[in-house]
Amino acid sequence: IRVAGGYIVSRKFEEISSVNPVWTVMAAFNDLCILIKERNSDEELLEIQDELIRVFGINLPKLVRILPNAKDIFSTQASTLHLYQKVDSELTFKGLCFAIQCFMSVISAKSRPIMIFLDDLQWADNMALGLIHAALSDASKITGIFFVGGYRNNEIQEDHAIFSFIDNLESYQIGTTKLDLDGMEEQDVNMMISDALAVFPRNCRALSSALFQKTRGNPLFVIELLESLVKRKIIRYSLRKRRWVWDDAEVSGEEIAENVLHLLTTKMT
Repeated sequence: IRVAGGYIVSRKFEEISSVNPVWTVMAAFNDLCILIKERNSDEELLEIQDELIRVFGINLPKLVRILPNAKDIFSTQASTLHLYQKVDSELTFKGLCFAIQCFMSVISAKSRPIMIFLDDLQWADNMALGLIHAALSDASKITGIFFVGGYRNNEIQEDHAIFSFIDNLESYQIGTTKLDLDGMEEQDVNMMISDALAVFPRNCRALSSALFQKTRGNPLFVIELLESLVKRKIIRYSLRKRRWVWDDAEVSGEEIAENVLHLLTTKMT
């Protein structure tokens, strides 16, 4: 997507947070405004500015109200004329959805795709998911958007809003793909370590077995633990042997389970 000149934004929902889940979604769109400013020339920004003014008209200040970073897309002259006019009415949720639809209809294009990744959807509520749906559902005007949502299926009930959210997307004929990311099998971890260290699978079977036992095949933890072992030189590159070397007993003796807990609390926040 970046190679094609597009934008990638990501945010995650929190189980315990003082922030309304809707504003987590809004923060992703607000981040998008920064990328638009950074990735476009003055001429391209002028075209985007003119189109936003045409689409929003006198309601343009409402856009800046919900997406403060949008003001950076506009020139000083446009800001003076349009952005700081008084906003008279309160913005309803329906109005919020409509404003985001209008914004995305201007910003999105197949020639400049947008990827939005929102993690931990199990902590999103109906309104947050409704806003995402609104941003994706107006297919006649909004193109070039790729949405990725992640959630932990062991932390949601059967009546969670995410299932109706997926059904609604499909009812609007929006293509969806569901992927279950289970842990890898031991032989898969063996192949992964073999590729990473450029050794034959049989030569790293004890190492990969130890990592598999301690990570339960979680790909993220396998990678992070492997990097941790390299940083601490438990796994090190030998110039003399011209390959990676390690001591299986030393690796097995490592408190890898504690390292997994540490990675869980640092890499996922």
